[in-house]
Amino acid sequence: MHEARRIAEQAALAAGRLIAERAGMTGLVRSKSTGTDLVTETDVQAGVLAALAILAADPGARFVIEEAEVFDLTEAVEGGLDAPAVWVIDPLDGTTSYVHGFPCFSVSIAYLNHGVPMAGAVYNVPLDQMASAHAGGGATVNGIPIQCTETDALAEALLITGFPYDRGALLDRQLAALARFLRAPVHGIRRDGSAAIDLVHVAMGRADGFWEFGLKPWDMAAGVLLCQEAGAAVSDISGAAWTPAATGVVAANPALHALMLDVIHADQ
Repeated sequence: MHEARRIAEQAALAAGRLIAERAGMTGLVRSKSTGTDLVTETDVQAGVLAALAILAADPGARFVIEEAEVFDLTEAVEGGLDAPAVWVIDPLDGTTSYVHGFPCFSVSIAYLNHGVPMAGAVYNVPLDQMASAHAGGGATVNGIPIQCTETDALAEALLITGFPYDRGALLDRQLAALARFLRAPVHGIRRDGSAAIDLVHVAMGRADGFWEFGLKPWDMAAGVLLCQEAGAAVSDISGAAWTPAATGVVAANPALHALMLDVIHADQ
């Protein structure tokens, strides 16, 4: 197996096991950017375990980590998203679901080279499913190869989305797009609270497409690679090539991806 992929899997599993052990014991819960953007002690502790696992295998590693406290609690060194090598970690994607006991949360870890995802893993904690990929090496879930669907009509598509923490103009834009998709019509739309898992759902064919506004690079980087390696087209919300600077994502098989962009931008 590709070395960075193996390291990502090991780090995601180390963090995921802690999260599973602490189910129902969130500890202190506080807000970050908004009152709905939550972080718990488990987020930080899982981040510490993930960083330590990577440092054990790659002592010179540089990191971008959602929870900044991890840098103070480890010897992890901050890196840049456009650096030649950087590990991007979301130690607990779906914190709100975790706090409420809703079974959809994950660990997402990606290895980037000059902003391009080269390896990544998303560990679905409640389902004990490890999705991973490396560039040119395909994508798997628990070692089994996966592929996106070939659905080429919105009327036959199951889509996934999410809602931004920004409950102002960005939410208005999302609600308008949501209404257009519902009236397209589509088979259905789901929302579960972990963008990393949502991207895996597309990669493994559980859903046909995913779009979301207001995301961060650690939400997307590993899942973007998984989708690409499973045959999906992935872009930012505008339709341009995805980069870590993107604040949103659209992922689906190539035919459906184009149709989804048409609906998202129908009001422009």
